[in-house]
Amino acid sequence: MATSTRIRFGKLVHKRRRFLNLTQDQVTAAGGPSDAAQTRAENGTGPDPSIETLRKLDTALQWVPGSAARALEGGDPTPLEMLGREEGKPRSRRLTLGPSEIPLDLDTIVEILDPHTRIAKLSAAHPEVPGLADAAGSLSRAVSKITGAYVTRLLEVNGGPSGPRQPLLEFAFGHLFEEPSNVTDPSEREEVHYRRFLYGKEEELDTATRERFRRRWEESVKLIGAENPNRSGGSEVNA
Repeated sequence: MATSTRIRFGKLVHKRRRFLNLTQDQVTAAGGPSDAAQTRAENGTGPDPSIETLRKLDTALQWVPGSAARALEGGDPTPLEMLGREEGKPRSRRLTLGPSEIPLDLDTIVEILDPHTRIAKLSAAHPEVPGLADAAGSLSRAVSKITGAYVTRLLEVNGGPSGPRQPLLEFAFGHLFEEPSNVTDPSEREEVHYRRFLYGKEEELDTATRERFRRRWEESVKLIGAENPNRSGGSEVNA
């Protein structure tokens, strides 16, 4: 007695042969199995088709190799013409993460400072609000990184360690020049020391570190000059 899977398989084979408008003899001539093997396959009689019969069905019925075997197990065969259509479709591209740095202009930095200041004041005024102090602290650290990057770039394009010292700069961003005694992150400590070097406040640096910072400053000046040949300063920072 034919199983439902065998009956379904037989219908798929018969439907495909009729779709191609082929007789059983033509299927055999196209590399398919014998008429008898086709009849058993289409009617679901006798033993399961052999691997060789399945391969010949794929060839003559113009199915992708392995389709007949997949159909016998309950799956669906893949016509060769469908494979061509799939290959012709534009392939979906993987999402590529954006650049690790983006230009951030001075106006945007100023816009960030205003809500940052207000949130810091709210946190100080309402210590009873759960999570507000932690959120304000996290925001403050993030803003310090952004403003620190801006001040670093400002110092780089204005002469570095031998450039002019503007009292207004230290008045507005004095906390960014403080000794990083409470900074535990190595990369953050590096940035603070480099910024202090650019501002002429790192007299105690060892010779190797000072030379490394000088090379970094010189490379930064070259890069800024190459990107902006007509600019002597900058109002953007990469964040």
